[in-house]
Amino acid sequence: MKLNIGCGKKYDPDYCNIDLYEDLVADRLMSAFNLELDDNTCEEIKAIHVIEHLNFFEVIYALSEFFRVLEPNGKLILETPDLEKACQHYLKANEEQKKEILGWLYGIPHKGLQHKLCFPPFLLIELLENTGFDNITTSNFYNVEDIPSVKIECCKFRNGDEFEVFQIISKLRKELLLNNQIDFSDSFITKEQEDLVSFIALKLLEFKTNQKKELKHKLFVELLFKWPEVVNSLISVIQNENYISQVEYLHIKEISDLLVKYNIVNILFNSIIKGPLNPGSQRIVFFSVESFARKLIENLLNSNENREKLIENLKFLHNSSKDLNDTIFSANLIERKALDLYYLGIKSFHQKNYTRAHDLFLRAIKLNRDNYLFFWNLSKTLAELELYNQSEKIYKETLRIIKMTNIRNKQDLKLQIQQELNLIKKQIKNKP
Repeated sequence: MKLNIGCGKKYDPDYCNIDLYEDLVADRLMSAFNLELDDNTCEEIKAIHVIEHLNFFEVIYALSEFFRVLEPNGKLILETPDLEKACQHYLKANEEQKKEILGWLYGIPHKGLQHKLCFPPFLLIELLENTGFDNITTSNFYNVEDIPSVKIECCKFRNGDEFEVFQIISKLRKELLLNNQIDFSDSFITKEQEDLVSFIALKLLEFKTNQKKELKHKLFVELLFKWPEVVNSLISVIQNENYISQVEYLHIKEISDLLVKYNIVNILFNSIIKGPLNPGSQRIVFFSVESFARKLIENLLNSNENREKLIENLKFLHNSSKDLNDTIFSANLIERKALDLYYLGIKSFHQKNYTRAHDLFLRAIKLNRDNYLFFWNLSKTLAELELYNQSEKIYKETLRIIKMTNIRNKQDLKLQIQQELNLIKKQIKNKP
């Protein structure tokens, strides 16, 4: 079978024509990154001016789907606007020509015809290689609409251990989509998920090469507390690939179900919040929480005697934790959540709702102790609340963090904060 993905209204009699929106000539309606086809069933796929209609992570999943459904040695053909040549044309064009070129780059405002990202060849080649494709060639040309385009051809070559791991990863991504674990509307979370998928690929390849059980053990320890939901998807894919035995499968599934039930990620986020608030101590707090999580997972994986006690402790931590609606335990996501609280705090401060601003800045600090802006604005808020002694203390902590922070104009910033601190000291001195 050959696939023509994103056919639009251009019917090709030699292919199964697929589109997501345009049903006039399409043989089947489906998404490029969620193909309703079995593994290893297609000899060729062409996707002509399709990938620019997808965002970055959607393209990763589309390429992964192409890899999954292609037969070994199957061929992939991609065409997409030539970003570099289009930019060169734009710089030399008159105003009317520039309007036309903008359509090459951004598409048109109609369902399914908007462009989300034009890929330069080097980036697309990198994504193809990371997906498992080989023998990649590129050529430049102008298509029938006179749009400068780049054509990329590559193959799904069968190449030992790497081929097997790439196929597993493509099947894993499929499972994640089917289980609604991926939300492309939030690239921050998808980025963290993709980093963990890359980690899975690396550890599986190492295990395939060395057959060391500790590599497999380390993989599951990390996943079970960082993203426990991915574990069930992973073991369902690899259980028949000689990576884990049936006994291991049942054991790991039982633990992952427990950790999902009691929301280990939420427990760890709450542990960050409950940690010491010493300025500049974020790495220490995060490392301590990670160490606690690894030890807990290790004990669950290895212990039979204390199993009930461990589960009771997990249940207690779950019941005493606030629901923060997080699915991935990640330093980057913690920082993002803290920044969101900070921005809300700034809004409340400008609205002169200083009590709320104080609460928001303090919550931001509890998530991230390394951002001097959180402490600085908390100092200002405390001053507005006329809590001058507390304000003085936080101003000093702000200066302490700035000394440890690599930022531009550090001396000017320190001088400004010191001047504000001196005013607070005067307020304390003059206070009756």
